[in-house]
Amino acid sequence: MKILVLGGDGRAHALVWKLFNSATTDVFVAPGNGGATQLAPMVELDPTNAVEVARWAFDEGMDLIVPADSSSLAAGLVDEVVTMHIGVCGPAQRAVQIERSRCFARTLLERHRLPVLRGRVCSDLATAEKYLAAQPLPVVIRADQPEYGQGVYADRYSALEALRTSFAEASLSGPVAGVVIEEHRPGIVVRMSALSDGSSAVPLLPVRIYDQLGPEFDSPVAPGMGAISSNSVYAQRLGAHIYSKIIQPLVLALSLEHLPYWGFLGVDCLVTDRGPRVVALRCSLGDMEAQVVLPRLEDDLMPLLEATVAHRLQHVPPLRWRDEAAVAIGLVAQGYPHHFPIGAAVDGLNDVDQGVLVFHNQTQSPGAMRYTPASYGSRFATLLRGGPSPLTAAVYVTGGHVATVVATSATLAGARGRALLNAERISFPGRMFREDIGRHEFR
Repeated sequence: MKILVLGGDGRAHALVWKLFNSATTDVFVAPGNGGATQLAPMVELDPTNAVEVARWAFDEGMDLIVPADSSSLAAGLVDEVVTMHIGVCGPAQRAVQIERSRCFARTLLERHRLPVLRGRVCSDLATAEKYLAAQPLPVVIRADQPEYGQGVYADRYSALEALRTSFAEASLSGPVAGVVIEEHRPGIVVRMSALSDGSSAVPLLPVRIYDQLGPEFDSPVAPGMGAISSNSVYAQRLGAHIYSKIIQPLVLALSLEHLPYWGFLGVDCLVTDRGPRVVALRCSLGDMEAQVVLPRLEDDLMPLLEATVAHRLQHVPPLRWRDEAAVAIGLVAQGYPHHFPIGAAVDGLNDVDQGVLVFHNQTQSPGAMRYTPASYGSRFATLLRGGPSPLTAAVYVTGGHVATVVATSATLAGARGRALLNAERISFPGRMFREDIGRHEFR
């Protein structure tokens, strides 16, 4: 079976790595990164160009497309391939609103009485200002579209300025759906996903996410700093709770809303003293989530994806998981997430211990495999490899979040120790990482 993975971050590398280990698949990646393209040939496609991706996949005989993130789904990929008999592990464009519009997601969650933080959707600036004036501080203000960000505000002047900026920026890109204003509560962020075929769901594992540059309360938001997947009894109970109280009702809610859904369905939750509260929905595995969950999955991923697309998940037996904890440490360049140098070589990738994984995020390699069709529209192609072998292939920095070191062990402390030891062995100019990742499980 020929599989095309769409994406270029650590999720894409993790998916390519997992599918590469399936005996029945030939894996391709577009556009990939310096790590993924040493396992699978790189295809020069823009994942957000749904027409181009669909045409290439049809001409080259792809059987399944697996988006690592939701950008291709939001661009209408499923709608483009619907008549081509190519499977896509992800929903149609209309259903992707649950991730691409925070206002839509919040309204859906409220309508179906799923647990959320106290707050509301404000569709216009006047309503938002009035609601803000009645709320205790601090508050969280989330722009409707995730790419416009969010922030925590402890004084009303800054919060009002953020509201006005959010509405002004959103109006430049089309009709304004509004903003979400929520209470700010202390707690940790946990991501959990499931494979869903629209009626059934197969749960994965809960993952604690570290998305701040440092451990301090007011440290800047910086996605991809770290993640842990624990094998403790508490983690198992937390996963069972999120699955039964949030994910299963969400699958039912999407069905009742007449939003056909298949693929990865994810929730981001804030674990508070009142239990998990949903703060975001996803149509893909989360970044850093994929990097710690897939290494713990003992089963072959390919049959699970096939069952998802074929709407046969009710026949899938419970997944088997390695009884180990996993710790992921993000390696970032100094100045991340705002300003950082690029172009430098990454050293020490061949010095990591056996069994420790390094998933690339923003890298490239001259030694990458490239997929070059003999002629456009032909199913015959040649695979070209330039440069040295994968063991010694040079890798260069292309962004601030360079790579993620993932280690597993029987205990969380053991996994953390291995991850830290091997993170130290990888170097590039200005390399930084958080040393507290995994120090505590869920606090």
